Amino acid sequence: MATNPQISAVDIKRLWYADADSVSQDLTGALVYAMVKEGGTATEIHNVHQDTWSIEEAEPSQDSYKNQLSGATYRMGAKTMGDVTFNFTLGRYDYATKAALMGGSTIKGTTPNQANDMGWKRERGVVEIKKCLIALTEDDQYCVLPYANVTAREANTDGAIGIAVIGTMLEPLNEAVSPEYWFDASEVKEAA
Repeated sequence: MATNPQISAVDIKRLWYADADSVSQDLTGALVYAMVKEGGTATEIHNVHQDTWSIEEAEPSQDSYKNQLSGATYRMGAKTMGDVTFNFTLGRYDYATKAALMGGSTIKGTTPNQANDMGWKRERGVVEIKKCLIALTEDDQYCVLPYANVTAREANTDGAIGIAVIGTMLEPLNEAVSPEYWFDASEVKEAA
């Protein structure tokens, strides 16, 4: 008799982000593989500052109503689900990543040998950023938020300026797409 694999989703091994419109259908392991493989649509983050990675789900809230005569709960109100978030701080990053997660734009170098991004400038006003976030845990679990609201800020992190990021799961606009997926790494492979 086959047994289901047991997981713990331990820490973080790899992390990617992609444009929110990268997921247009119900995700499969093959579609996640296509995004994260070399040349795929996802961009890998190469530095997460120590002990800043977590996936958190806030407790749901629900009003309870008491019977005034007995003091016992006799009915429950509507339940509000808690937010699911990916939380991490980039300890080292390039200007393109800073622009992708914080908004704003990169500044190109002014000389021919400085054609790369040599700076960043902040966007004026309120910045709205939506991304697909993909995490691979150390015990080989892919966790995916296909449509996440990303808030990022500069944060002093052990003497350096990191980028503190919170990706909050949103309900995708496409009803075929679930708000959160988990895949064992054995399923994230090229389609047969």
